[in-house]
Amino acid sequence: MQKTGLKLVALALVIAGIGGYFYWHRHSIQPTATTQYPEVNAFRVESVPVNPESSFVAKIEAEDSVGLRARVTGFLQKRLFKEGDIVQAGQPLFLIEKVNFESAVREAEANYTKAQANEKNAKSQYERTKTLFKTKDVSEARLDETEAAYQAAQAEVAQMKARLDLARQDVDYTEVKAPMNGKIGESEFSEGELIGPESGVLATIVTVNPMDAVFSVSENQLLSLRAIFDKTTAIDVFFVTADGKTYPHKGHISFVDVKLDEAMNTLKLKASFPNPDGHLISGQYGRVILKGQTPISQIVIPMRAVQRDMTSSFVYVITPENIVEKRPIKEGIELSDFRVIVNEGLIPGDVVIIDGFQKITPQMTVTPVFNTTK
Repeated sequence: MQKTGLKLVALALVIAGIGGYFYWHRHSIQPTATTQYPEVNAFRVESVPVNPESSFVAKIEAEDSVGLRARVTGFLQKRLFKEGDIVQAGQPLFLIEKVNFESAVREAEANYTKAQANEKNAKSQYERTKTLFKTKDVSEARLDETEAAYQAAQAEVAQMKARLDLARQDVDYTEVKAPMNGKIGESEFSEGELIGPESGVLATIVTVNPMDAVFSVSENQLLSLRAIFDKTTAIDVFFVTADGKTYPHKGHISFVDVKLDEAMNTLKLKASFPNPDGHLISGQYGRVILKGQTPISQIVIPMRAVQRDMTSSFVYVITPENIVEKRPIKEGIELSDFRVIVNEGLIPGDVVIIDGFQKITPQMTVTPVFNTTK
């Protein structure tokens, strides 16, 4: 009996020890105030004064471009310019041989003079016949004949005058003149070649001062621009060349199309820039920068904080309890320093995550780390 009692006591001690171990182990692994959560870089949202700006890819185009064409056929006698020259309106550029056209003028002048003489004679015959008809010395049929002859002579005079005008016009057309001031381009036609209306464009003249920067904005960009720039008093327009340099002369918006392009859902705009030194060249690419002159208070966040899916833009916000929350936003215009204006979805004081998105999911707890640089 004593042995049995000792075994029972030993068993009780073992069970008590095991229970104590599990009690200690369970309480030792409970979360404490020092539990570490994943760290993420964050940015505290604030409303800051900004000069709103937006940039768009643009192509330089001449305000006007004219292709010169020959209106008459003949041999090119002289080319009166150098390719690349600045030309003035009315300046002769191509000279076509005039000999045949001047002969045609002299022939037309002779025919016109002859027609005038015939008209004078027909008029005299008609006036005499009218007098004789009054005294019944000629028949009414004879009167009608002289009247018809006189009218035919008048028509012939008009016809010969029209031919003379055309012949003189053809002589004028032997000089192909500049229709406007501008810069003339390359010509593929040399002196001695036969040219005419079927020859196509002899050379092209483009205006060089001012020049247009042509660009397009999407419908969403247009709405954002209106929302922002309606709040500022004036807009500065700049052009940045492909090498990143800002063109020294400011421009202005000179054209806004009346409707969206149906295929691309974009609106065409033009900005006009002075070009006194000819630095801007037609066909050149760059960027047009629109910048408001008056600072306005806006919610601005780093562009890298914005995430996008198939339907909308969103950010990950950290709540006061350090819980990750996915929040949709409405983006405004993008600024040149890699920041973006947020029109809806955020208020000052909100905390947004700016990187490390691969290690977070909504509703998880994180530790925000605020960078001193924005």
